[in-house]
Amino acid sequence: MSVEQNSGMQKTVRQFLVALTACLAVAGAAVYAVSPGGAPESPVQHAGVTVDWPHTTATATPAPPVN
Repeated sequence: MSVEQNSGMQKTVRQFLVALTACLAVAGAAVYAVSPGGAPESPVQHAGVTVDWPHTTATATPAPPVN
């Protein structure tokens, strides 16, 4: 093998290892995020009908008449 072929192969292997490391880091973060007890859950609002809606009872106060 010539020197150019050898350095080209080294560059290819290095780029592959960098890409592999990045993919493993992303996959590890995803596993950590979905694992129970991993990352704290953010409050999520689910759409749908609930029995406690509306949460507050509004009382209507009429506006004073404008003359």
